[in-house]
Amino acid sequence: MMEKPKVTIIIPTYNSDATLTACLTSVRNQSYSSIEIIIVDNFSDDATVAIATEFGTRVMRQRSTPALARNIGIANSTSMYVLFLDSDQVLSTSVVWECVEKCERQKVGMVRVPEAFVGKSFWASCSASWKNFYGKAGQKNGENGNISAGEPRFFIREQLVRAGMLNSGLFWGEDHDLHQRMRRAGIRETCCESRLYHYEPETIREILFKTLHYGSSMPDYTRRTGQRVMWPLTRHSLLTFRELFKENRKRLSTMIGCTVLLCLKTYFMAFGIIMGSLTVNYK
Repeated sequence: MMEKPKVTIIIPTYNSDATLTACLTSVRNQSYSSIEIIIVDNFSDDATVAIATEFGTRVMRQRSTPALARNIGIANSTSMYVLFLDSDQVLSTSVVWECVEKCERQKVGMVRVPEAFVGKSFWASCSASWKNFYGKAGQKNGENGNISAGEPRFFIREQLVRAGMLNSGLFWGEDHDLHQRMRRAGIRETCCESRLYHYEPETIREILFKTLHYGSSMPDYTRRTGQRVMWPLTRHSLLTFRELFKENRKRLSTMIGCTVLLCLKTYFMAFGIIMGSLTVNYK
């Protein structure tokens, strides 16, 4: 039998011990066996590295953004394929196998993996509900390729390198920027049926801090790429709220929680954008 092509799974980490065990267990349980894991750790001060070591992963410690961490992983991989995974994500058992099959049979260079968001606390479940409907709104309105849609995370490594890899200066939108460059280069894509599950932050403080960080990074994204993102994101949020309202009119607590969270996230996003704009203008 022919040897299976190897897949490198690249996971950036920083103080990820709360979710990393589940993430790495899902990788260990893949039906596809020819896998290596590269963890690029941003000098965590919790048990992240210890957990990674227990699973026998290759750990590299580097001060980095998530984009730079993935580039480091790509540069240190010799595999034919690369999968980007976050430390708070869990793969269903057939994701890697199906992505390889799609690339081999359909002759594509990148594969989307459907993402389902999961929340354990009340606020996390509200955030997860919003993001799940966010994806549904994109599918219903044909927004494949828009920044509101999800991007591929499984790639032929050679194609990634040829496209210039990720823009390591971006703190937000780096996956969309890469996707657009690969599309312009004529690299074909497809979507698999197997899912990954993304666990939302448990507290409202963590959710809003992440929103603030994303907002402050948007002006720099526009400056570096020339792509304006506010109107597509605003339009998509309105479409999402409509879909959410249609299906949850009788679930009052979910509607109230999602509405409150949307208002708070809008405020923190706007504040982040203002702060980010001041920083970009200062530069």
